[in-house]
Amino acid sequence: MDAILVTGGAGFVGLNLVEALLRRGDHVVVFGREATLPNPAPALFARLPGRLETIQGDVQDQAALRDLFRARRIGAVFPFAAITAGPAREAADPALVIDVNLKGVLATLAAARDAGTVRRVVLPSSAAVYGESAYAHPVLDEVTTPPAPITLYGVTKYAVERAGLRLAGAWGLDAVAARIGATFGPWERDTGLRDTLSLHLTLAEAAQRGEAVVIPAAPPAYDWVYVRDLVAGLLALLDAPDPPHRVVNLASGTDWAPHYPACLDALARAFPGFRWRHAAPGEAPSIAWNETRPRGVMANARAADFGWRPAFAPAAAVKDYAGWLLAKRDARLG
Repeated sequence: MDAILVTGGAGFVGLNLVEALLRRGDHVVVFGREATLPNPAPALFARLPGRLETIQGDVQDQAALRDLFRARRIGAVFPFAAITAGPAREAADPALVIDVNLKGVLATLAAARDAGTVRRVVLPSSAAVYGESAYAHPVLDEVTTPPAPITLYGVTKYAVERAGLRLAGAWGLDAVAARIGATFGPWERDTGLRDTLSLHLTLAEAAQRGEAVVIPAAPPAYDWVYVRDLVAGLLALLDAPDPPHRVVNLASGTDWAPHYPACLDALARAFPGFRWRHAAPGEAPSIAWNETRPRGVMANARAADFGWRPAFAPAAAVKDYAGWLLAKRDARLG
């Protein structure tokens, strides 16, 4: 069986992807600086039918990548190693962000080209490529909405998308770029490589501590995607025998703002000590939204052409996430 390479596989999305691949029996190779998986992942993944290898290395190290592809027959690649830099980090070390996010992907593609065994590459793009357009368009479409990235992270993701597809075509690799929406769910944690964590993680941590939170009264429009849904979309892009599109939004297609009360209630049912309420006029909330301006909703019709649709409505996603948090806690205590 050909192996599937996931660079950055110990990160948030990468770890969920690795778990899903192992559940279906794939041979997965995780490569990156952080190749040690967080607890209780090692014990859980060992019980799954797939085979897992973890290899420590740097996606900027072309020799290490060539050795990796030479030592193992790699049939598919998710080059997901990345630094999700906030303003302070991108100002302090822009070269590192570009080296990891863009040059690391291109080095991985070159190794895949030389190996001659890779049948599919799923490139990691992002909703961040829309940038300012996200605030000017009610629907963010892969064709009609112009990319206008604001952050260096968004710039590198757009460069990955364009350069990755261009070079994949030139090098005989079959690639699809996934524009990943704002994501939350199992395995999210502060790894030191994501400067902006999700609202849901902040709320989940408060719920597990049994705290009361005060949220702003008027949330801006924002579309989240549950990570289990996202991973199902990534697998659909991996498995499509003849991709109908090369750039694909993977997002819920739903504005979550009206659903926050139901989501918070689902969290409160799972963690009875957790309480929430809206801020009174003039009162400072204890929780801030990830955005202050309303954003357009990412279209997902192209993803549907791959046979993928989100399975979790907002409140159902939070209920599932809360169940995972409880199971993780029990596994840790056990």
